[in-house]
Amino acid sequence: MQGIRPGRDVGVGEAEGERLSDVWRRLLCCAVVLVVAGCGQAIVGQPTEIVRSPDSTVPPPLTQPALSYESFLARSCDVLTREQLASIGIIANPGRPTTYPLGPACRWEADKSTDTSIAVTLLANGAGLGPIYKSRESGYFAEITIGGYPAVNGDNVKPVGRTTPVGMCFTTVGIAPLLAYQVQAASSPRHPDYEQPCKASDRVAAWVLEKLKTGT
Repeated sequence: MQGIRPGRDVGVGEAEGERLSDVWRRLLCCAVVLVVAGCGQAIVGQPTEIVRSPDSTVPPPLTQPALSYESFLARSCDVLTREQLASIGIIANPGRPTTYPLGPACRWEADKSTDTSIAVTLLANGAGLGPIYKSRESGYFAEITIGGYPAVNGDNVKPVGRTTPVGMCFTTVGIAPLLAYQVQAASSPRHPDYEQPCKASDRVAAWVLEKLKTGT
């Protein structure tokens, strides 16, 4: 449910490209786990943390108008604009649509393997944020909001020696009681996003939310 094979840049060795390919293979294997285990965060511009019971296994109630991505199910790559993608180093890649059991997705490969690659999955066949909350102990889990909508930042691996994931992050946003979408970001150790990958996935999640609000 993810990915992109990161591109190669002049001067970037094969080892770097292979490492990033391994990263996206890992993403592909754990996206489904995360949908049943944990992810999310953000607000348009800046994420907002939610104060709730530390062990809550139920998502917070939706306080914003319910949204739909029905019009994007057959064109998942349209959830982001070329201008938005260019601002994060994705210029040449138009996006590769694919379909997973949980719903359609699009993957964008960064022009340089030292940049951050992105994938967006519309979890049309999931159950919103519910499964993630029930499996919150399986990896990194942080409640937040994106544009006022409940969200979770996550990774299927608990951080070791730090409080946030490194290299990759999943941001899952609930837009209706049983609907959510997920953004995955994978960064090279040479990129600033590597130390705080959730900032990258949050930023893209906010862009997707704004697109869904327009419905076009």
